[in-house]
Amino acid sequence: MAKTHSLFFYGTLCHAAVLARVLGHPGEELSSRDALLLDHVRFHVEGEDYPAVVSAANGTKVMNRSLTEDESAEYTRAPCPVRLLDTTSSSPIYAHTYLWTAPLSRLAPQIWTFEAFLRDSAHRWVGVDAESNPDYLEVDRRRNMKGVITPMGVRQAAGQVVQEQGAQLKKELDKLALEDGKEQENGGDVQFGRKLAEKYWRFAPGYINLNHGSYGAAPIPVVGALERIQAECDSAPDRFMRLNYENQLAALRARLAKFVDCDTDDLVMVTNATTGVNEVLRGMTTEWKKGDRLLCFSTSIYPACVQTLQYIVDTHPHLSLSLLNIPVAYPIPHAELIAKTRAAIEEAENDGTGRKVRLALIDSISSNPGVIVPWEKLVELFREKKILSLVDGAHQIGQLPVSLRASRPDFFVSNAHKWLMAHRSSAILYVDKKYQHLIHTIPIGHMYRSREPSANGSPGWVDEHVWSGTIDWAPYLSTSVALDFRQNVLGGEDKINEWCHRLAVEGGEEVAKVLGTRTMRNAKPDEGELVGNMVNIELPIPRPSSFSADDMRLLAAFWFKHLSEDHNMIVPIFTHDDRYWARLSAQVYNDIDDFHCAGQAAKRVCERIVGGEFRGAAGKEAREDLTEAEQP
Repeated sequence: MAKTHSLFFYGTLCHAAVLARVLGHPGEELSSRDALLLDHVRFHVEGEDYPAVVSAANGTKVMNRSLTEDESAEYTRAPCPVRLLDTTSSSPIYAHTYLWTAPLSRLAPQIWTFEAFLRDSAHRWVGVDAESNPDYLEVDRRRNMKGVITPMGVRQAAGQVVQEQGAQLKKELDKLALEDGKEQENGGDVQFGRKLAEKYWRFAPGYINLNHGSYGAAPIPVVGALERIQAECDSAPDRFMRLNYENQLAALRARLAKFVDCDTDDLVMVTNATTGVNEVLRGMTTEWKKGDRLLCFSTSIYPACVQTLQYIVDTHPHLSLSLLNIPVAYPIPHAELIAKTRAAIEEAENDGTGRKVRLALIDSISSNPGVIVPWEKLVELFREKKILSLVDGAHQIGQLPVSLRASRPDFFVSNAHKWLMAHRSSAILYVDKKYQHLIHTIPIGHMYRSREPSANGSPGWVDEHVWSGTIDWAPYLSTSVALDFRQNVLGGEDKINEWCHRLAVEGGEEVAKVLGTRTMRNAKPDEGELVGNMVNIELPIPRPSSFSADDMRLLAAFWFKHLSEDHNMIVPIFTHDDRYWARLSAQVYNDIDDFHCAGQAAKRVCERIVGGEFRGAAGKEAREDLTEAEQP
C-alpha cells in the first residue's frame, strides 16, 4: 500500500495553477478535502500578495501590535490539528502546514481572504507576467539548490515534504516554539518581573507563583515545544519511537552534560530526582556489607529520600544496616556543619563495633528549609573517609552552577523541571564510571545488561535508560528549548540568578518585616550564604511542640487552602527547630511587589491560625480537600 502524507494548503497555494507551479508537476495523484486549521489565524503580509498563518496567541499580538523584531526565515513546516469539513467527526487530524516565523511586525492586522487575492492579485501569479514573479524564481532557485526557500515565498517545495523526517522536523519545531518568545534575544535587555510572567508564562489571572521550587513552571516556548513533540509522535508513533527520538535524546544528554561539566555517557535522563536516588540506592544492593551505616542530615533531608534509606535498611535485615542521622539546626555556618559531620563520622566509626559509614546522602540545596549546603566540601570529606557520596541536587541546576568534574561526587541527581524551567517531569542522573555497571532503570526494561557493556560499545547503563518502557519523551526532549530560552531570551545563567538571588534576599526581608520575624540566614558573610533563589521566613505562630499532631495537620491544611482561595497564591509551610517557617521562591517572573503581597497574605492567615480558626469547621474542611501531594 502506498504511503500517504497529509498537507494543509492555504493562501495562494489554494489556486491550482499556483500549486502546480510550486510543486513542479500538475499533482494528478493528489487528493484534496476541505478542512479547517484549528487555533490559528491568517493575516496579510505587508506589501505581499500571500498570507501568513500564525498561532492564535500570536494573532492576538498582531492585532494588539505587541510585536517581535527578530530576523528569521519566513516559514517553517509543522504538524498542526485540522478538522475535515466533509465528515461529522469532531476529532482533528494532524497535517503539516507552513507557519510564519518572520517578525510579526511584517503582518498587517487584517485577515487575508482568497476572494480578495483572486480579485486583486492573481494576475501576477497566473497571468501573462507570472513567469517573472520573483517568488516563483526563488522557488526555482532553491529547488535547484536542494535547499530551503527563504526569505520569500514558500519555505519548502511540497514535493520534498515526504523526504524530511526526524531531526530536521525536530529542529524546526523547537525553532518555532522559541519564536513565541524572542522579543529580546542573545543576552538582550529583557525586563524581569510581572510583565515577563504575562508574556512567557500561563499563570491564571492574578495568580502569584512564589513556589517555583516545588513543581517548577515551564515558560510558553517550552510548553509549545513539548506539545509539538507530542504532535510529532502522535502523527507517526512508530517513526518517532523507532527512528527519531533516540538521536534527539543523545543530543540533549550531550547539552546537559556540558551544562553540569561531565562526560556525556556519565549522565542519563530520569523522571525526577527521587527516581534517581532510588536507582542508586537499589543498585548498590550487592555492595552493602554487614553492619553498614547510611548517613543523612535527619532534620533537613527530603522525606522521600529518608524513606528510601529506611526501605534499604528494612529490605536487608540480614545485613543489620542502620541510619546515621545527623540533626542539623539552621541557620548554621558552613564550617560548623562540616565539622559536625566529621565528628559524627569519627564517633560512629570509633565506637568499637567495626561498623562503617558506607554511603552519605546529602542535599546540595535542601528543600525544607530551602538552604544552600556546602556539598562540595562535604564530598571532599566523604572521599577522605572512603564514604560514597550521593548528592540530591533536586534544586541545583538552574539555581546554582555545578561542575561535576571539579566536585567529583560518586552520584548526583537534579531536576530539570524545577529551576532549569523544563516541563515536568525531567531530571538528570550522574554516576561515576566506577559504579555505572551497578545502576539500572526503575522499572527494569528489556535493555537490561547484567554487568557487561552494550553491543554497540556504549556503557550498558546508558542504553538501559534509552528505553525501559513506553513513556512520553516530550518533557525530556523539550528541555533543550528551556536551555535556549534561558540563554537567548533571559540573557544567560548569571543574569537569571543574579536577579533571583537578589530578589530572594530583599523579598525575604520584606516579608519578615511585614510579619515581624526573621529570615533564615547566617549572621556573618564569612559563615557562608544559605539563601540561593529560595528564602525561609519564620512565621508568627506558636511553636509546633505546642500543638498536637492532629492540630498540626489541620493547621497546614488551613494554611494552604486559605492562601490559595483568599489570596491566589501558595507558599509552603514547614517546621524546623521547633518553629514554623515559610519558604518563598524568587524567579524571573517575580518582583518585590509579589513578596509584599505574600507578606500581607501570610500575616492574615497567621492571625486566623493564632485565633484558633483552623481547629473549627474551616480547618476540617481544608484537611479533607488537601491532597497528599509531596511538598518539595
